[in-house]
Amino acid sequence: MRGVTPVDTDEFLAAKARLIERFEDALQRYTERWSAWPEGLVAPVRHVLFGGGKRVRPLLAMLSAEALGGDPGPAIPWAIAVEMIHTYSLAHDDLPAMDDDDERRGRPTCHVAYDEAHAILAGDALLTEAFAALADGGWAADTTVALIGLLAAASGGRGMVGGQILDIGGALETMQAMEHMQRLKTGALIRAAAEGGAIAAGGRPDEVAAIRACGEALGLLFQITDDLLDRLQDPTEDGKNVLDLVDLDGAIDRRDRVAAGALDALAPLGDRAGRLAALVHAVAHRSQ
Repeated sequence: MRGVTPVDTDEFLAAKARLIERFEDALQRYTERWSAWPEGLVAPVRHVLFGGGKRVRPLLAMLSAEALGGDPGPAIPWAIAVEMIHTYSLAHDDLPAMDDDDERRGRPTCHVAYDEAHAILAGDALLTEAFAALADGGWAADTTVALIGLLAAASGGRGMVGGQILDIGGALETMQAMEHMQRLKTGALIRAAAEGGAIAAGGRPDEVAAIRACGEALGLLFQITDDLLDRLQDPTEDGKNVLDLVDLDGAIDRRDRVAAGALDALAPLGDRAGRLAALVHAVAHRSQ
């Protein structure tokens, strides 16, 4: 891999644990404001929001803020909003009309633990609450508006939802078509998580551009490694997968080239981006 040199594994893992703990504390405090919600809604929302996710997107947002030399605190409301969008999409993806999954992360999916109506409404609540979190994020008005626009673009028809439509459509017969779907369905929100973290931290335009380019590559990298893990763990898996179009060596080569591109994008930030570079390495070589 080229570009910025990742910090060593122990430093990265310590930083990751610290940031995720800070995020979880903030998220728990945020949910206290839901006391006015009907309990019949709070329970399924908490079921999916605290269901054991890896918190990759919040971590990316906070690391992006840190890479600009600042405290990650200003990026936490953004990280909360992004995670709510991601979580709502999972609750809806698991529904019988979509992927029809009974289990996620070793637990019953929302529609199994409750029912389909509660799963739909839990997703709806998280989708709308994400924008409430941004409205109350404490930034200057122009920053708040920029972040609201960024999240809407990344999660809607130009981003995640558009990618989901392509995923449930017909066969994707070329690598270009496959990667276009992946850049929207998975990559758009990952790219936005990084970019929004930089914006929330007050990054200069050139710094935000470097973070955005890294996030763009990281979003594609995440999906490539997902495809590799899915097919290696279950050779009969029949979802749309990069390994339908190239062999294993070709997919690994593509993974490595995309990872190198993510690191190259960070070069203008120098050593400040060492932890972000370590996240790129961790995603490229993850085992789950």
